[in-house]
Amino acid sequence: MPTTTAVTDDELRLVNAPATFWKGTVGDLRDVWSSRELLRAFTARELRSRYKGSNLGWAWALVRPLVMLLVYGLAVGVFLGAGRTTPQFMIFIYCGLLAWTLFSTIVMGAINSVVANGALLSRASFPRLLLPLSVLAAAMVDFALQASVLLVGYAIFQDLPDAVSLLWLPPSLLLLVVFALAVGLMFAAVNVYVRDVGFLVDIGLQVGFWLTPVLYSYGQVVRGAQDFGVAGEVATGVYMLNPMANVVFGFHEALWPAVDTAAASAFAFPGQLGLRLAVFSLASLLLLWLGMRVFVRLSANFGQEL
Repeated sequence: MPTTTAVTDDELRLVNAPATFWKGTVGDLRDVWSSRELLRAFTARELRSRYKGSNLGWAWALVRPLVMLLVYGLAVGVFLGAGRTTPQFMIFIYCGLLAWTLFSTIVMGAINSVVANGALLSRASFPRLLLPLSVLAAAMVDFALQASVLLVGYAIFQDLPDAVSLLWLPPSLLLLVVFALAVGLMFAAVNVYVRDVGFLVDIGLQVGFWLTPVLYSYGQVVRGAQDFGVAGEVATGVYMLNPMANVVFGFHEALWPAVDTAAASAFAFPGQLGLRLAVFSLASLLLLWLGMRVFVRLSANFGQEL
């Protein structure tokens, strides 16, 4: 006669306990850390699949930002004449494109990562956070390749950013990554249930690009507000609520050698950029925590939905 093992009520509650919204962050991070080898495997798979079957391979990571650089450099720099008044105009544009390309890649990659791995989710048990995190890791590899193009620009202009200016890069990059991952996690979870979200975010990114100082200066924002009869302080205050505007200014401070010249003064943010980066980073960390909780809470039914 088979024996039976009694299961206590406490054990039953532990096994069937759903993921709570407010608790579990430490446990989720511990699960990700214990699965770091799987995260490496997912990242390697993401990188391989991205360029699988192409003749250029990793070179494709450079094609999109370089094409955008040429198009915007021709349209804005030559046709609109911005290149005549902006020192090292192509480097200026590329710094902004570098930041925005990383941001949009993380956000859209995270949103698509869950839906693209629907079959895997229904067959295997692993921390679902690994999927958007692998996209983030792969995006950072692309970012490193794309940033190397700046070396060519420095060689052409025979100018380098000084060592002190480079200190602006770590806080700017931190804000970018944390904010992008927070947005990506939150919308990735919702996109599983409402597929329109991915399309809406894609449109939002296109709008956000033009609300970020990639192709124009801070001085133009002030003058444009004044031309429409809006107080400069009010307009720029609202404009600078965009975290990516602060990130791009940080990238300019770090990577644009001409940022300290008199001709570039109209392009720099005159306020306390370091303080703003710190405040927005703290706010983005809070948003990241919220995004993680939403993602983990909704991930329980990913397999069934997909």
